Amino acid sequence: MDPVKSRIGAEVDALAGDLFKVSEYLYNNPEIGYQEFKACEFLSRFMEERGFKSERGTGGVQTAFLARPAIRPKGRPCVAFLAEYDALPGVGHGCGHNLIAAASVGAALALGRNLGEVQGTLALVGTPAEEGGGGKILLAEAGVFSEMDAAMMCHPSRLNRPGEEMFGRVKFKVEFFGQAAHASVSPDRGVNALDAMVAAYNNISMLRQQIRPDARIHGIITHGGDAPNIIPQYTAGLFYVRAASRKYRDEVYKKVEKCIEAAAVATGAGHKIEVGQPTFDPIKRNPPLEEAARANMEALGISVDQDDGRRGSSDIGNLSFYLPAIHPSAAIVDPEVPGHSKIFAEATMSPRGKDALLKAAKFLAMTAYDFLALAELREKVKEAFNQKE
Repeated sequence: MDPVKSRIGAEVDALAGDLFKVSEYLYNNPEIGYQEFKACEFLSRFMEERGFKSERGTGGVQTAFLARPAIRPKGRPCVAFLAEYDALPGVGHGCGHNLIAAASVGAALALGRNLGEVQGTLALVGTPAEEGGGGKILLAEAGVFSEMDAAMMCHPSRLNRPGEEMFGRVKFKVEFFGQAAHASVSPDRGVNALDAMVAAYNNISMLRQQIRPDARIHGIITHGGDAPNIIPQYTAGLFYVRAASRKYRDEVYKKVEKCIEAAAVATGAGHKIEVGQPTFDPIKRNPPLEEAARANMEALGISVDQDDGRRGSSDIGNLSFYLPAIHPSAAIVDPEVPGHSKIFAEATMSPRGKDALLKAAKFLAMTAYDFLALAELREKVKEAFNQKE
């Protein structure tokens, strides 16, 4: 192994106790998106105590931060390590963001102490509200990544992977407006908004048979009426449309709109569709950077798993259209354990979770080192990024 990479690995091992404390603090203090005040302050101060300069509220986002090494705060190329730290309502860190943040902290510290004569520098970016809030999108739009050349993080998972596809996602609220009436005495004078919602739901269910395997539609009825003896005059639902490309995501969404419009016409109800922001893009993968990550994973004895075809969505998809980005995963549970669960959260604190944390910090730092040290790799990464979707 390259001597610098050996030193990086040793540095992460020396930091192990501190990194476990980072993960444990976040685990014990879960905060939902844009409310991560404790996490932002804790992580900023943690980096400052170890030779970094931190900027809180970076990009105009209150619970975001940007930490740079004091000895080399700026320069090009620059690699950004992404630290997520928002939790899920009622589940805490059921997506393992405590481990994500700790691994990125470890990678930033280990590489920062071993930059030597290598070209460029690094940054640790605290990115809040990944769980639907799109923190990375706001930071990218604010120009936080404008002087950075690549971004990376590692997500705890059921698999060890250098990267995988993600779905783009549109989130939207549907409302139907009818006319209330006595359900027994004067049903003919009512316009049933629940019938409209059920018709729309069934139309969308039938559409599912006609979409490609690389798309998903799912939703819930959030308000179905007030009493059985009143024709419902108002109903509401929340839906997601996902797909593996921006083009097909938008195409499926347009079909869903037609399903909803048809339900309104059939029942005589009025309707309104409100698209939630931000819309998530699928990830623009970067094969050369993923291959560098794969090589470092294997050098650490991590057995890379086959892709199982399961997909989620994340705001790193949008970020990957601003600059080259990778989103490797590290297994902390067996494949049958569901994400977004308390069991998954507990796994981040297990011996397997702690081992994955250290390995993730190591291969992230080593991959970033490759990017900074190898002009040929940077050129390949740039060429891959510039290719059309």
